[in-house]
Amino acid sequence: MIQKRLLNIILIFISTILLAGCFEIKTDNAIEAYKYWAGDKPTKDVGLINGQYWQSPHWTKEYIMYLKIKPTKQWLDSYIKQNHLVIDNRNWTKPDDSPAWFNPPANSLRYSDGKDFDQGTRYICDPISGICYIYEIQL
Repeated sequence: MIQKRLLNIILIFISTILLAGCFEIKTDNAIEAYKYWAGDKPTKDVGLINGQYWQSPHWTKEYIMYLKIKPTKQWLDSYIKQNHLVIDNRNWTKPDDSPAWFNPPANSLRYSDGKDFDQGTRYICDPISGICYIYEIQL
């Protein structure tokens, strides 16, 4: 009897863990999108304007994220350095399903990690306005 009860508890525990990761995350709230992406609330130097985030229900953490920010120069320089980003001159097309506000100007600088394997992630900064657009995809 005790073994059967223990087995039931273990099965319920395992089922709960497995089912907890079975729901997608989707938000158009800029603060929530940033928190899902970065793991914390944005600081003032990020200058958060807009955001959208989608994450699959899979345990592999597949996600698509769009941000529009106006960061301080110090934050941007630090982000580029920490993530080893380089100017990207490859052809890139804005995703068809991007939000209406995700519209970087043509004169913007595009950054990427420069690696050969590329799912389309880009970090785009308008040198005139200082507004940056971040598109990350991990599938």
